[in-house]
Amino acid sequence: MTNFYPGCQNEINLALIEPTLLFKQQIVKAISCVVLFFILYVVLLLAALALAVTCISGGALLFRTYPGWITGAIGLSLIVLGGMVLFFLLKFMFSKKAAINPYREELLADHHPHLFDFIRQLVRDTRIRFPKKIFLVPDTNTGMYDDSNFLSLFWPARKNLEIGIGLVNSVNLSEFKMLLAHEFAHFSKRSMKLGSYIYTLNKRLYSLLYENEQWDEIEARWQQRNHLLSFYAHITTRILHAIQFILKKVYTVTNRQYQQLSREMEWYADTIAVNLTSTDSAIGAVRRQEMGAYCLDHCFHKMPNLTDRSLRFDNIFRVQRALIHYYATQHNLQLDEAALPVITDHYFQAFLKSRVQLRDQWTSHLVREARESHFRNTAISCNASPLSAWALFSEPEEIQRKMTDQIYALTTPSASNFERITADEYISELAGKHQLYEFPPVFNEYYDNRNFSEFNEGFIQPLSAEELAGLSTGVIYSPECVLRMRTLYRDRQDAEMLGAISKGEIKTRYFEFDGQKYSAPRARQLSRMLWEHVDKEQEWLKQHDQLAFRYHYTIARQESQEIADLLAEQYTEILKYQQSGQQLNNQVIKLIHCISLIFNSVEQHPADLYETLSTECWNFKMLLNQITNSPIYHSFPEEMDNRIRTFREQGCRFADDIIPDYVAIQSLHEISSSLMEHYNSGIILLKKTYLDFLLTLEP
Repeated sequence: MTNFYPGCQNEINLALIEPTLLFKQQIVKAISCVVLFFILYVVLLLAALALAVTCISGGALLFRTYPGWITGAIGLSLIVLGGMVLFFLLKFMFSKKAAINPYREELLADHHPHLFDFIRQLVRDTRIRFPKKIFLVPDTNTGMYDDSNFLSLFWPARKNLEIGIGLVNSVNLSEFKMLLAHEFAHFSKRSMKLGSYIYTLNKRLYSLLYENEQWDEIEARWQQRNHLLSFYAHITTRILHAIQFILKKVYTVTNRQYQQLSREMEWYADTIAVNLTSTDSAIGAVRRQEMGAYCLDHCFHKMPNLTDRSLRFDNIFRVQRALIHYYATQHNLQLDEAALPVITDHYFQAFLKSRVQLRDQWTSHLVREARESHFRNTAISCNASPLSAWALFSEPEEIQRKMTDQIYALTTPSASNFERITADEYISELAGKHQLYEFPPVFNEYYDNRNFSEFNEGFIQPLSAEELAGLSTGVIYSPECVLRMRTLYRDRQDAEMLGAISKGEIKTRYFEFDGQKYSAPRARQLSRMLWEHVDKEQEWLKQHDQLAFRYHYTIARQESQEIADLLAEQYTEILKYQQSGQQLNNQVIKLIHCISLIFNSVEQHPADLYETLSTECWNFKMLLNQITNSPIYHSFPEEMDNRIRTFREQGCRFADDIIPDYVAIQSLHEISSSLMEHYNSGIILLKKTYLDFLLTLEP
């Protein structure tokens, strides 16, 4: 049998790789906090248990001592209350929260012998137990999980392994080995097993305290059946909610210690993984995984649009792979022997990462840049396998199609009757749209995804001969200028996020800014400082936009004043459409917000919201009348024109006798969203026409 496991001549003995002193210190702190939590946990449970036993025994003793109807009723009430406290305590302690994923497809050794041989060897190298079961899922990650319950806090269950099909689609064998090794490394040594146990424990405690909704569900069911049972259930749940409240306060301390431990665990897992593969494989793995995730997310986001056209993907993972190739071509990336993109350092220079980072409750992975720096410091070389990770699987095409059908069966059951679109057809359609709306490359994306600056008299001041001599299209739209503009928009978005943190709109105790950790109150000061910088840069951008127009205007005047006037006319026309587009965008946002309030309202009949929606609908129709009279409307497809005509004939009534008309609400949502999309697309085409005109003026 062919051995697909990538070996290495200079493999290092993993027993010699010890966790850092900081990691061991964090383990001790985390375990201490967990022990304190459990002491309090046991004390509270024993107190609740004592209350239950006292109620039951007290009720029985009361009736025996003072027999009668009144004492019998009181005694029975105490017994019922005590019994319910015991019942809910058992539900609390032994509730099982299964890790539900309806897309899981179990893999068997008989069908995929190469994969199981591969994992057996990696299990031996990382010194862990072989997974209980192995599943394929439609994402771009790998993960180990179990169905946690109360007993798993003391006897950790055997783990199952999940492998994302989108990940297999994105990496070669060596990179696949690295990503699996990283996951296995969390369970490879005693200290790491302790860390992983604390992770499992921490997540289980979170589930018990914040996700245990079955008490309220049981109380609601009992209330429908019997008001007396509801009374007892209400008292019981209040007792257990009090226990939860106390435990939540202590849990915050435990969780804080875990968060400090988690990054050390990730660093160590990366160390194990890179030593089993190589520096290049580790860097390639995290980069290709990131690109693969982006492309698969694109496919998932496009599914509803295709559904509206009665289309569905024939094989969503083949489309993902085709998108990876298309994306690589767009960014001038070469493909290797496995037809996977070679993602260079230069590729990332075009992207600006937010300076403000919020860490998710369970996200402990280091950022890609920090991981790559760690990989480079190890400087481990090894011959990588050029084969695709699909080499481990039997019948890859069948696996992909079966999972695609599973996705549609669970999300869009009616899609079985839709026309299927292949990867080549989808990429051809996507490329056509890009070509239609793509601005000329000479402008270096300077005008992409932003509005033109406001026009003033300074725009039509011709440049002097000396000023013109030092300028050209390449200078005005240089990569440095474009990077400065992008940095401005990134900083403005970060300043808004810092402002939201300072106002409490984003709930967090800590955040990172430029890699430094800050408490939430510091966000106000940082936001103010960043806004000062943003204001200066926005003034620079306005001046640079004016300089760019003056350059083109001066070139146009060398042809004739009529051409220069035409240039100014086209620019101001775009500004008018921008203003109308902004009004439309704001109105659609109001509509969507109102619709979301209706569907999320706790009231059974939110009459005021229907009235508000009706008012906003009439405002939308008034704006619609203006748009249909504008020249840009003629670029809309005929199908959109027919939908608008039908909508204009309808009223703005969305409830009849307080009974919602969901069809009318959905129609309003669809027509407003579609109109906004088509109108903004029309503005993009106007800008493209303008920029094409600028190119005709170039000497």
